[in-house]
Amino acid sequence: MMKQISHKIVENGGIVRSIQNHGIRQFPHRVQAKNPDYITGQRYFEKGRYISIYYDSNPTTRAQVERVLAFDDQVLRNTHLRARSKLDWISTQRMDKNPYVQQVLKMDQEKMAQQEASKLES
Repeated sequence: MMKQISHKIVENGGIVRSIQNHGIRQFPHRVQAKNPDYITGQRYFEKGRYISIYYDSNPTTRAQVERVLAFDDQVLRNTHLRARSKLDWISTQRMDKNPYVQQVLKMDQEKMAQQEASKLES
């Protein structure tokens, strides 16, 4: 199934960064499956395999991946999280509160002061 999801992401222009198998773990609570297991007939599960897929894609590809996971009987639950980067926290609306913008403005002021000082010396 991971191979199918990876191919779906790459076919639609996405990039699979990593696939991590966290192994079989105890669930925080008993989980009920949508349908009983076709081999054992079991409907409630206390243990399961946790897998993380880190990928970059567009929203359409994400919806297709969610659809693949929703139709698979082996998947009990799935969650999509958006990874944040440092650039997501940069806000240009409030420059007085943004430390990155303040740092750049300070560097510009220092550079201007150095240029003016060199002009006065000449």
